[in-house]
Amino acid sequence: MKKVFTNKLFLSLTFLLAFGYQLRAENFPPDSLQRVELEEVVVLSTRAGNRTPIAHSNIPGAEIREQGTASNLPALLQTLPSVVAFTEGGTPVGNTAFRIRGTDATRINVTLNGMPLNNPMSSEVFWVNLPDLASSLQSVQLQRGVGTSTNGGSAFGASLSLQTTGGRLNAYGEASTSLGSYNTFQSNIAAGTGILENGISFDVRYSHITSDGYIRNAFVDHNNLYLSLSHYADKQLLRFVYLRGRQKTGITWNGVSKEEMEQYGRRFNPAGMFFDDAGNRHYYENETDNYFSDIAQLIFTRNLTDFLDLNANLSYNYGFGYYENYRANRRFSDFGLQPQVVDGVTHARSDVIRRKMMENHYYVGNVALNYHRNAWTVQTGLMLGIYTGDHFGKLPWVKYNENISPNDLWYDNTSRKQDFNIFARAEYQMNNKWTAFGDVQGRFISLKLEGNDDDFPNPTDLTSRHHYNFFNPKAGIFFRPNLNNSLYASISIGNREPLRNNFKDAMQTNHEILPERMYDFELGYRWNGRNAHFGSNFYYMLYDNQLVHTGRLSGTGSSMLENVKESYRTGIELEGGIAFARHFRFDANTTLSRNKIKNYAARYAVDWSTTDYITEEFKNTDISFSPSVIGSGTLSYQPLQNLGFRLTGIYAGSQFMDNMADDASKLDAYFISNFSASYRFKPMSWGVTELDFFINNLLNNKYIANGWSVKTVDSEGNPSFTQGFFPQATRNVMMRLTIRF
Repeated sequence: MKKVFTNKLFLSLTFLLAFGYQLRAENFPPDSLQRVELEEVVVLSTRAGNRTPIAHSNIPGAEIREQGTASNLPALLQTLPSVVAFTEGGTPVGNTAFRIRGTDATRINVTLNGMPLNNPMSSEVFWVNLPDLASSLQSVQLQRGVGTSTNGGSAFGASLSLQTTGGRLNAYGEASTSLGSYNTFQSNIAAGTGILENGISFDVRYSHITSDGYIRNAFVDHNNLYLSLSHYADKQLLRFVYLRGRQKTGITWNGVSKEEMEQYGRRFNPAGMFFDDAGNRHYYENETDNYFSDIAQLIFTRNLTDFLDLNANLSYNYGFGYYENYRANRRFSDFGLQPQVVDGVTHARSDVIRRKMMENHYYVGNVALNYHRNAWTVQTGLMLGIYTGDHFGKLPWVKYNENISPNDLWYDNTSRKQDFNIFARAEYQMNNKWTAFGDVQGRFISLKLEGNDDDFPNPTDLTSRHHYNFFNPKAGIFFRPNLNNSLYASISIGNREPLRNNFKDAMQTNHEILPERMYDFELGYRWNGRNAHFGSNFYYMLYDNQLVHTGRLSGTGSSMLENVKESYRTGIELEGGIAFARHFRFDANTTLSRNKIKNYAARYAVDWSTTDYITEEFKNTDISFSPSVIGSGTLSYQPLQNLGFRLTGIYAGSQFMDNMADDASKLDAYFISNFSASYRFKPMSWGVTELDFFINNLLNNKYIANGWSVKTVDSEGNPSFTQGFFPQATRNVMMRLTIRF
């Protein structure tokens, strides 16, 4: 691999720094309260506080894991306000994603221990590459809207801050096994030393997940390793975190057409399908997506004084992956190749197995100071991220092959990105009722693309350079007249650069791509009583050149986007909860929204031409994949201290797969309910045993949560739609047995 020596050297130095520091460990009994405060500093600069005028939700890691098992994180967060989660293969063990306020994952900033997790080129976190990450999380904060300044790319719909587990006070061991529908199996084992007298703690967790999946070829074979090596000294924390993810997943991103569902059933998947010379249907068995992810973080936190903390971190993300699939009757010219002569016959086309590969390196360093004294809370910091990514393709097998080597590259391109940002944020408590908030961030981005790419009729040169400088200010006010009531208001401006895929999309459709800007207005109210709470948040997000989904997919299953000049999202988020009748609790939330493009010019290809288009104008049309109603409710019943039941309902209103609000491209509204029961057996001298049982989609609804749609016209202007849908699993069950020592 390229740059292997550099990467090994970086990891070796990181290990040596952590290990060498611990050789100088002080002998002392760590104080638990001090430990908690040091843990909080790790993510303090990227999170909102109790008086920050930002719509946000805090979720402990244990509460996330109660939502389900063998599930990627989006599925475990779908009961939060404005969240819609969906899967490609029908179950949350494979490719899983979410949208928040209608905004897709490429506009949701994700940090892990305060360090950016989004891939700088795609700006997305592919949760399938970090299987069972939820088992290693200590806490999560979800901010909706622009949110506070954070590391990495700008947030245009939400920010998700993840904090991994730290050292526990005492030694522990844990083993968990989950079994369920579609031959789903998960094993999870964890252990930790506790914090020793010299301040050192070591934690390890390993997970393995396999499943056949709901639709054909939606199988998974995933492994995840989590290591944490910490040293707690007087007013100081040094931690090394390492995550290793290995995933092999069947390709599911094509979706299935209505005609295919009618003919073969909703569990059909055309990926890998081909026909032999006699017309018999076959499937290529290795139609797979494969990825190897390594994340290393070195975290340093120091209480410099009673009111000043320092947080300095290094992070390195390495990824290598490829997908392999069968392509029938492809033109050699699509691969930049000449026709092949085999046994005296010239072939312009051939069946091939193609392997599209990528390798990337992401180096990040950040430092932040946190000041908290009297009425002031101030955070300031900076981050530098350097990313390089290579994309290249090989043909391991060609049916008609004269002189094509399996190691030849038919395309090869490189992406380089540098992202420097600096921020300062302050909260000033004017008195015991009023708090003022201000936040400013500067981002400076350099992007360079070089080489040719395959997502075109022929490999096409991508070479270009782009530079962006952004200033993102935020301000707000928080008012708490008494202990039960609070109100807040804020205004924020966010700017965001186009991504590698956006430039590729623009080249295919021959249009200009521009950076986005959003003005985010938030107004909220919260009430907290003894046994109940209620909150409401009104938002108005006004966009300039928002990138919206066209409904089309690229060859790798990613959504294609385009700029629209004027658009907005506005709505109200309501949430509340009440404990009643001693053993019952009910929590619910709903989002009512309006998501519109003021003027939209839709372009239709004529007979699938790459150059011949017609245009149709739309006024105040709905933004794609933005349901106007979203909601969830959870009823919990705990008749005994060690026995609990939970019933959850999730609703998503109808949504369009493109921006033309045509009923032919509409996904119907759906409601699903999940049930869980948990029992904790009487503690034994050696530990505790817990049994959890989950029924997902209790009512057995046959629903579709995502899809794609392409409208074309013939030479006479008659429209037609080519579409793909992603059916979600019907009723299915999971059972989890956990033993803690």
